[in-house]
Amino acid sequence: MTPVRGLLIALACCWLVLPSIAQVPIVRDVRIQHEGPGMLDEDSVRAFIGLEPGDRYNPNVINRDVRALQETERFTRVSASLDVLSETEVDVVYEIRSKPRLRSIRVEGGERTSNRRIRDILDLQIGSRVDDNTIAVRAHDVYEHYRKRYFIDPQLTWTIDVDEERGTADVHIQVDEGKRAAVWRIRFDGNEHVSSRHLRRAMGQGAWRPWSWLTKGNRFEPHQLEADRDALRRVYMDRGHLDVRIGEPVIEEGPGRRRVSVRIPVEEGPVYRIGNVSLEGITLFPKDDLWPAVRLRPGDVASMGEIEQSRSNLRDFYGSRGYIRTIPRYRLEPDFEEAVVDLEFDIQEGELSHIRDIRIRGNTRTKDKVIRRELAVMPGDIFDEVRVRRSEARLRNMGYFDMVRSSSVPTPEEDVYDLVIDVEEGRTGQLVAGVGFSSIDRVVGFAEISQNNFDLFGWPYFTGGGQKVQLRTQIGSRRSDVEFSFVEPWFLDRQLAFDFNLFRRDARFFSREYDQRSIGGSVGLARPVGRHSRLRLSYGLEEIEIRNVSDDASDIIKEEEGRRTKSFMTLTLTRDTRDHFFVPTRGNRTVLSAQVAGGPLQGETDLYALEARTSQFFPLWFGHVFSLRGAVEVVERYGDSDRVPIFDRLFLGGPRNVRGFRFRDVGPKDEFGEPIGGKSSAFVSAEYSVPVVQNIRLATFYDAGMVWPDAYEFRMNDINSAYGVGIRFDIPGFPLRFDYAWPLETDEFNDRKSGRFSFMIGHVF
Repeated sequence: MTPVRGLLIALACCWLVLPSIAQVPIVRDVRIQHEGPGMLDEDSVRAFIGLEPGDRYNPNVINRDVRALQETERFTRVSASLDVLSETEVDVVYEIRSKPRLRSIRVEGGERTSNRRIRDILDLQIGSRVDDNTIAVRAHDVYEHYRKRYFIDPQLTWTIDVDEERGTADVHIQVDEGKRAAVWRIRFDGNEHVSSRHLRRAMGQGAWRPWSWLTKGNRFEPHQLEADRDALRRVYMDRGHLDVRIGEPVIEEGPGRRRVSVRIPVEEGPVYRIGNVSLEGITLFPKDDLWPAVRLRPGDVASMGEIEQSRSNLRDFYGSRGYIRTIPRYRLEPDFEEAVVDLEFDIQEGELSHIRDIRIRGNTRTKDKVIRRELAVMPGDIFDEVRVRRSEARLRNMGYFDMVRSSSVPTPEEDVYDLVIDVEEGRTGQLVAGVGFSSIDRVVGFAEISQNNFDLFGWPYFTGGGQKVQLRTQIGSRRSDVEFSFVEPWFLDRQLAFDFNLFRRDARFFSREYDQRSIGGSVGLARPVGRHSRLRLSYGLEEIEIRNVSDDASDIIKEEEGRRTKSFMTLTLTRDTRDHFFVPTRGNRTVLSAQVAGGPLQGETDLYALEARTSQFFPLWFGHVFSLRGAVEVVERYGDSDRVPIFDRLFLGGPRNVRGFRFRDVGPKDEFGEPIGGKSSAFVSAEYSVPVVQNIRLATFYDAGMVWPDAYEFRMNDINSAYGVGIRFDIPGFPLRFDYAWPLETDEFNDRKSGRFSFMIGHVF
């Protein structure tokens, strides 16, 4: 485009736009037109209206006002209309119909659930605003209440008698509870290639199980069965049964008048295999570059899941290279007699696209830079769809937003788009208090206040900066802790995390012979090393006091009485490829660390410590998981220290490692049998867990380990081991672990053969 032509176009645009701005009418008056019961306080309505006389007419402002009035839930209907007075003046009229106030409510028909209980569930208070929509929303809670008690199709009908003059309403609700039914059994007719057990796992409708009284998973849900037919059809198509037919479920009476059996007829059809595979429409890249994205070859089972995944891979191949408008399609040409299907991918290639700008919308608290630094793309980059999806995942994993969605918006430039990131702020602050119990700590009361999106300089709300701050206290029969921590994940606007914490810990559960108090803090810097690894360097200063030593304690323990200062640095490398942070089913987490205390760092403790710890998770079938954990540690003195203090020695035993033994009871002991720890330790654990229902798993395990008195001393004939069973309640924020273990092999200090129960709150990695 020549400069002269561009100037002419710009002048033409100005000529078109300026008159339109001048012709926008002025709002002469803003009126409220009320209909419905009772009187209306106009001032209370105008408090939600932003449009004022003298403003220019703006439909966006009017729409915002209508939404604000609707959100008050005081009105049955809110709308706006326009009175055009002249070309330059208009009146805006807000038309409102008020909800009446509830004067009385009467519920009838409840038998299994009392009418009074139904009123409580509806939660309609005398004097509150009410209309048909209000009751319909509250009725959902009543329906759910009945469905949890196995009622198939409860119904609520109601009438609202409105006194127009007084603005009040009398509500009469009639309840029809309907029939109760629970699913006793789900059977399939005609399934030869897929087991009934696997088919039932794909369904939302469940049958009776011993724990159904707790989960209510066998409630009869007639509306769920249609969705289940689609799920069952998908199971077969993923196994190559492309002609499968899932018949109408047949409902039969089960044992007892409130139980039903569900029978589902299945026509599996043949297993189709892939004949020829072809790629069409490719001009931008060599075909050989795209074949690895296709997961099927001639002779393979024609799995619909693999076909869909291949199409997704082809789209990602183009999308990662900036061709965001590429559309891969597939076509199947079946040979019914041979049960073979030819697969053809036809690709409609897009044009190479770039990102002009990145716009963030919806972040009312979180700063733009906190979001932008997590993005894997920048303005000017090619529009890489794979990186955009990775950016979305990063933003979701921050835990700041309830919703994250990206979209591409065309710009005046051809094949150039704006990337729009829409977010919806979630709750990031937390105040938690409660009481816990474990076989180590006994009874513990705790309180915690935290903010995961903190802003140290963001007065007055101090949110939106992406920092993390936490204050936690625990007070119990055997411990008393206070801890404050702060994390800046992007220190100096670099991908460098700065952390700082202060603590005071008073522990009375380490030993029967003494108490241990620690006061100190640490600062650290951490940065990513590759995609899954993280390197952290920290400095800590701590004063540890061994106090309240028993008069009957051994000389070894009495020598530890008093205070020591420990000044130390720790280098830690962590690699984590697990699929989930708290309840992983696959992947690995490995931690390597080295610590040096004393020497040039001063303090009264000269020692070094080395640790290697790993956890590996293997997914099996039907959600079963096999995991292996192991750890090796060494600690040794150097310099002027004559021993490794007891608070730095190594211990094993208890619910976190070698179950079946008391806490810290594995390894060296004094002459009175009190654990005194060692300088070398090794531990291994194998666990097999089975999901029972959501957030509940059963487990069986084997643990083995030992602590040796000297550094680098690993004598495998001294191993202590145990096996056992457990149950896991993976409750978010409050996970529980119950285990019972029986010792297998013991050392000279542990000859107890009976089992031991252990219980703890938290996860173990």
